[in-house]
Amino acid sequence: MKKTNPYIVFIVVFIIGFWSITLYHSYNSFKNIILDRIDTTEITSIEILKFTNEEKIIVDDPKEIQKIIHEFSNVKLKRSSASHKTTETYWISIRVNKALRFGMTLTDTNFLHIIDLASKNKYHSGGFKITSKYDGESITSLFK
Repeated sequence: MKKTNPYIVFIVVFIIGFWSITLYHSYNSFKNIILDRIDTTEITSIEILKFTNEEKIIVDDPKEIQKIIHEFSNVKLKRSSASHKTTETYWISIRVNKALRFGMTLTDTNFLHIIDLASKNKYHSGGFKITSKYDGESITSLFK
């Protein structure tokens, strides 16, 4: 019988491990990136700026905040970059205990760029394609 070269086995295991880690960090969720890092009851306000007309809404009613957060809570994300022409963009700032904690850009309700201002970890920020059902009603309804 032929003996297997241990270097080849090591290289194959390394490639599979690297691919698995990369794939794991490609798929994520809003819950994982934002909600697991804060206590949602400590969100004091959400500021939303509609880019097309620069209309700004500040949501500080706890019930309305929870409605917005609840709509985002089940959103599944895949690491991506926005490459298409957008029709509508919303800049969203989430304040926790009156301090700016997260910045988000929601584009056409199918792309989300998130910045965690309290984290230096590259996996807590970045651009994501929304891969689950999300209609953005809690955001878009504020501007009607």
